[in-house]
Amino acid sequence: MRQIASGATGITVAKIGEAEVMLEAGITDVLIAYPIVGAEKTARLARLAEQAKISVSLDSEDAAHEISAAATRQGTTIGILVEMDVGFRRCGLSNETDLVTLAQKITELPALEFKGLMFFPGHFGVGPDQRATLRAQVNEFLKRSMAAFERAGVPLSIVSGGSTPTAYESGLFYGVNEVRPGMYIFNDRNTVAIDACSLGDCALSVVVTVVSTAVAGHAIVDGGSKTFSYDRFQGGDGSGFGIVKEDPQAAVERFSEEHGHLNIERSERSYRVGDRLSIIPNHVCTTVNMHDEIYGVRGEQVEEVWRVAGRGKVR
Repeated sequence: MRQIASGATGITVAKIGEAEVMLEAGITDVLIAYPIVGAEKTARLARLAEQAKISVSLDSEDAAHEISAAATRQGTTIGILVEMDVGFRRCGLSNETDLVTLAQKITELPALEFKGLMFFPGHFGVGPDQRATLRAQVNEFLKRSMAAFERAGVPLSIVSGGSTPTAYESGLFYGVNEVRPGMYIFNDRNTVAIDACSLGDCALSVVVTVVSTAVAGHAIVDGGSKTFSYDRFQGGDGSGFGIVKEDPQAAVERFSEEHGHLNIERSERSYRVGDRLSIIPNHVCTTVNMHDEIYGVRGEQVEEVWRVAGRGKVR
């Protein structure tokens, strides 16, 4: 809600369960950037549209028909964005003709409102020069697509784009009028590695305790894969699982489920059982999903405790 108060207009989620959490919090403009498929899920989606402005991205006529049928039964309307594949090769259509064809079919379906296009440049986890090259390719596709829609007489009210790596560059994409800046409020080691933020911009770390120094050159902390996840580092040689803020020379070498293995052979710090450390994770999204609460700290003072209400909402 603080982001809304600061000027954000709505929020992006991936699951209906997450959308339900956002509606409970008072956010009434929600984009579900994920194809919703299946009778139970589309029925929940249609019910959500009774309470808020709901949009969904998709890339198939099959998904559109299912959502249309559910919304028709419920007497609601769902906004639709057709997803473009701009190079990440996960979801989306990679041809402007296919985009227009699907959009035209959506406009013919009851209870759906075609709103425009959506893309996710998830492959932009590279350095600034490479991002500029990739962005030129995406912009060319965007220009071709918008021209194709104009020729077909199908209006585009929304062109939605963005990701964490491009959070501060989203305005450089051609024609984009809706920006989805990812998890810019936290950032993580991977975001630092591609120069999309600085280490000082990383707002979230996990506080752990040293529980063993019995093995020479190593220290064990009480946070493992169940605390951080096992998401790999996308920079440098790809090694390690975080940054120890108090000792950058220490390498977060590997995880067991409950154990974090620190290699401290190059460290000048003396480690003792009971020491508290703060570790910036490789990937903050999966880390947050592991925890019930986030503590808002200023200096040494805990000022707020936030419940992670969207944790585990995978349905």
